[in-house]
Amino acid sequence: MHERFRNLMTAAVFGAVLLCSMAAHATDTLRLGVMPFVPYSASLLARQYGWVEEELKKAGHDDVKVIWTQFSGGPPINEAFASGDLDIAALGDTAALIGRASGIDHRIIGLSYKGEETLALMVRKDAPFQSVAELKGKKVATLRGGNVHELLALILAESGLKLSDVQFLNLSLQDMNTALLNSDIDAALVWDPVFTQLETEGQARTLRDGKGLKSNLIPIIASASLIQQKPEYVQAYLRGIARGADALKRRPQETAAELAPVFGLSPAQTLTAFSRSTWVPRLDAQALAELRRSVEFLLGNRMIRKPLDLDKFVDPADAAATDLTGYLGSDRDPSNPIPAGLPHA
Repeated sequence: MHERFRNLMTAAVFGAVLLCSMAAHATDTLRLGVMPFVPYSASLLARQYGWVEEELKKAGHDDVKVIWTQFSGGPPINEAFASGDLDIAALGDTAALIGRASGIDHRIIGLSYKGEETLALMVRKDAPFQSVAELKGKKVATLRGGNVHELLALILAESGLKLSDVQFLNLSLQDMNTALLNSDIDAALVWDPVFTQLETEGQARTLRDGKGLKSNLIPIIASASLIQQKPEYVQAYLRGIARGADALKRRPQETAAELAPVFGLSPAQTLTAFSRSTWVPRLDAQALAELRRSVEFLLGNRMIRKPLDLDKFVDPADAAATDLTGYLGSDRDPSNPIPAGLPHA
């Protein structure tokens, strides 16, 4: 009897140890999201060169397994966060705000990108339109619910028009490209790679870009649980993509050649796209004001149903909300070298 009891206790202890081991293993996985588009170039380089893994090792976390998942857009990233399958990712500001408003428990921990001249309202090169005001009553397309939707409203308002003053069509980026070139629509508010392709190949021209209106902010989002339980993992991610931003700034030609196939652009076209881009900018008062305006736009157009407390979404008290200046530009940390494929100055 005593022997049987002892065996049962031994089995129970072994089982408990095994479960603890499995739980520890589960927490030693960092799940990251990335998209194959120009605004995510810093993350793409960090993935390619293993910079997040290196930063984790420097912080004493050699056993953390980093899993990168590639997504096609913001909505599937929101779904992954909602189901608990993602820890950190960058995505467009509109998608991030919609995700938060839907109840996802995550936080903005910084910005991955901004580029106010990377979104543009374009018409065919031979179109008769010379001003935005001339588009009244015409077919104008962009992606409903995206940051381009808000920008279209801002561009029209600048010329005294509302969305209701044009024939608005909700189209994907590639569908807009085809429809514009086939004369099925009169104008389209597009982004890269289509914007740079149309511009550099002389197929279309810009009536108005986002300069002074909308910055095309790409927030970095982390789950609240990761921020609370593993802030050092968040710091390692931020330092990894900051190294990507540094490489993009210091070696644009090399990085353009590397990433051009990912975007479906030539290296020269990729350089053009890079020239309009700012990598890992500060999350400053101007950016916060723009996010607040976006919340009002989403509420006014019933894309979110209730007010969103941005101060709780962007919490400066988070350990992850850190200044990465030391990893960028002339202040780059010398312990974070650019890899062999991207030689030093």
